[in-house]
Amino acid sequence: MTKTSRYIKRINFFLAFWITTAIAAEIGREELLGATFRDIVLHIISLLFLSIYIFSQISVSEYYITTALKNSFDIDEDGDFFKIISAEKFWEFLEEPLTDALYKTRDSSITDTESMYMLNENRVLGVPRMRQVKVKSNSCQIHGYFRRLFVSCYSLFSNIGEDRESFGLKSGTAWVYSDADKTESLSYSGTLSTYTGGGFYVDFSTDKNDTEDLIGDLKENLWVTRGTRAVFIDFSIYNSNLNLFCICKLVFEFLPSGDVKPNFKFSPATLLEFQDWRFWTLRFLLYLFGIYIIFCLFEEFREIIYFGWNYLAQFWTYIDLSVIVLAFMMIFGTEYMRIIVPSYLEKIKNKPTAYGNLEYPEVAYSTFKVIGALLLFFVYIRTFKYLNFNKRMAQLNDTIKQCSKDIMGFSVMFFVAYFAYAELGYLVFGSEVKSYSTFGFSMFTLLRTILGDFDFEEIHKANWIVAPIYFLSFIILVFFVLLNMFLAIINDTYSDVKTDIAIAPKEMELIDYLEQGFKRILLKLGCRVRTSQPEREPQHNTNINKIRDALVKCKFEEREIQMYFTRYEIDPLKELKKKDIDSFFEKLALEDEAKKAEQQRVVKWQDFQRQDAKLIELERSLATLGQRVQELLTTIENIQGAKKKT
Repeated sequence: MTKTSRYIKRINFFLAFWITTAIAAEIGREELLGATFRDIVLHIISLLFLSIYIFSQISVSEYYITTALKNSFDIDEDGDFFKIISAEKFWEFLEEPLTDALYKTRDSSITDTESMYMLNENRVLGVPRMRQVKVKSNSCQIHGYFRRLFVSCYSLFSNIGEDRESFGLKSGTAWVYSDADKTESLSYSGTLSTYTGGGFYVDFSTDKNDTEDLIGDLKENLWVTRGTRAVFIDFSIYNSNLNLFCICKLVFEFLPSGDVKPNFKFSPATLLEFQDWRFWTLRFLLYLFGIYIIFCLFEEFREIIYFGWNYLAQFWTYIDLSVIVLAFMMIFGTEYMRIIVPSYLEKIKNKPTAYGNLEYPEVAYSTFKVIGALLLFFVYIRTFKYLNFNKRMAQLNDTIKQCSKDIMGFSVMFFVAYFAYAELGYLVFGSEVKSYSTFGFSMFTLLRTILGDFDFEEIHKANWIVAPIYFLSFIILVFFVLLNMFLAIINDTYSDVKTDIAIAPKEMELIDYLEQGFKRILLKLGCRVRTSQPEREPQHNTNINKIRDALVKCKFEEREIQMYFTRYEIDPLKELKKKDIDSFFEKLALEDEAKKAEQQRVVKWQDFQRQDAKLIELERSLATLGQRVQELLTTIENIQGAKKKT
C-alpha cells in the first residue's frame, strides 16, 4: 500500500467518524441527539464568551457623554442649534456658542485663552477644523425666460460641479482648495448630497481670542458665498475619567433653496484600553471564540464533502457562513485597531496645535462595532438550529417552512398595494409634508401607520380632498384586509403544525439519551444501576401513524388522508381503545367480504364469450324465423286476394 493510499484511507476514516448535526439528521435519531448535545454545549459556551466580550466593549457612559455634548451646543428639538436657518445665524453661532463651548477650563485660576476643555472634563485633542465645500456658479442651467434676471446658477453639490478654484484672499488653506489626501477627511452623506473630504479649511487656534479674530476675518472677507454647500466643524475630545474618546462633527448644509440645515454627529469610542487583567481576560475569551469558529469552519468543509451541491440548499448554511465571516472580520478588526490607534494619537501628541484628526479610527471603530453586533445577533439566531431536535421546540421553524410559499404569494399582493400607496403619498403630499418628502420616507410613514402611529391632520392640511380617501382606503385595504390575511396564513399553518405534533409518534428525547449515556458510564465504573420498567407506549399512536405513513407512501394527498380517517371514523387527536381498533378491523374485514362476494357475482371472460356466442346464434335464428313468418304472411295475402277475384 502506497503512502498516498494510506493517507486517503486515514482521511476517509476520520470523515466517517466526524458527524455534524446536519449529517446526523440523515443517519439516525441517536446519532442526531449525540451530535446535537455536543453542538449545544459548544454553542452555549461560545455564546457566553462572545456576549461577555461584546457587551464589555460598550460603556453606558457613551450615551451620557453624547447627551452632555448636545446640551453644551443646545442641540434639542426646541434648541437654538436647529434655529440656524441662514448665514447670519451661522456666523452668530461661531462667534459665541461654539467658542464658549470649546474654550473651557477645569480650574478657575486658568484663563480661557490657555487651554481647550469642554464641560470642564473633556480635553479637546489638537485644535478644531472648519472646512467648506462649494459648487461652481455655472453648475446648473437657467431657463431662457429668466436669463436676464439671473447671471449665475448654483446646483446641488456633486463631484462634477464642485468648485476648486481659489477665491477671496486666494492665499492660505481657507481660500485655496485642498483635496482629501491633504485634509485627511472622509466624505459625508448629507440631506440631499454626499460631500467629499476635500475643500477649503482653516484650523482654529488654541487661544480663544485668536480663534475669535480668525472667525471675524473669515466673516469680513465673505468666506461663505452663494456657492457654499456645506460647512463642517470637526474636533475630537478625550475624557480621562471614562477613558473615552468622542469624535464630533457639526454640519451646516447651505441648500439651493437658500436656507441652512444644521446637523451633528457625536461618535463616542473606546480607542485605548488598559492592559490589565480585564483586558487580557476579554482577549482570552475572544481567542477561545476564534478557536470555536475554526472548528465550525472545518464542520462546514465536512458538510460540503458530504452533501455536495445540496449543501447550498440548506438555510442554516448561510447563517453558519455569516457567523464565520463576521467572526474573522471582528477578530481582524480588533487587532487592526490595536495597531492604527497609537499612530494617530502619537501624531496628535507631536503636533498639539494641529487638527486632532481621529476620523479614520472612528469609522473603523464604528464599523467593527456594527460587525460585532451583527455577529452576536446571528449567533443568537443560530440557537434555533439546535432546537430542531425536539418537535415542540421547532414549532417556529416548521411554521415558517410550511407557510413560506403562501407568504411569498401574499407578499406580492401586499407590496403591490404598499408601493402604490407609497408613491401616491409621495406625489400628492411630498411637497408639504416632511414624512412624505421622499419615497423612502413615504414607505416608512405607511409602515408607522400600520402600527397605529399617524398624523392625519398633517396630510389633511396638504390636500383636504385626497387625504380622507387616501387614509381610509389604506386602512381598510392594508390594515383590515391584507394584514388579517397574513395573520390567517400564519394561524392556519401553526394549527397544522400543532396537529402534526399531536399525532406524531413519540421519539427518543435528549433527556433520555443523556440518561442512557449516564447509566452506561456508571456501569463501566462498576456501579449497579436500577433499571426502571419502561412505560408501554400507547398503541393507538403507532397505529395511526402507520396508517398515515402508508397512505403517504401510496401518494395520497393530505385531503384524501383526512377523508380516509373520516370514512373509518378515526380521530387523530383522540385516544383509540381496543374496541375502536377492533371495530376498524371489522370494517376492513366486511369490506373484504363484500369485495369477494362482488367478485363472485362477476361473470368470467370465458362464460361471457360463450353466452355472447349463444346470443349471436339466437339472433340469427330469430332473424331466420322472422323471414319465414314474413314469407308466410305474404303467401296468405296472395291466397286471400285470389279468393276475392273468384
